[in-house]
Formats: sequence, C-alpha cells, structure tokens
Amino acid sequence: MAATRFTKAEITRAVEAAKACDLAISAVEIGPDGTIKICCPVDEAPKKRKDQGPKQW
Repeated sequence: MAATRFTKAEITRAVEAAKACDLAISAVEIGPDGTIKICCPVDEAPKKRKDQGPKQW
C-alpha cells in the first residue's frame, strides 16, 4: 500500500488550529498513513492571549 500524501496547507491548518487553542507546540509528526500529530508539552500552562480578559457581564 502506498503512503498517503499530505500537503503543506494541511500541516499549516493543523498547527494554526492548535495555536488557536493556546497550545504550545513542541513538534509535528507525520505518520506513514498521512496522519498529522501535534505534540505539546504537558507540564506547560496554556498561554494567555492579549485579548483574553475577564468577561464583561
């Protein structure tokens, strides 16, 4: 069975989605079946964005 091909755009979308969730990305792994795995450190707290403040009621 041939390896599944992936594109740079797919990797970019996966990385940007992880960043949108405030995850610190330490590595990106591509599996032989085309799966994209985003690796994040477990011990690190999520980063707060500048626009994240207390919600106004």
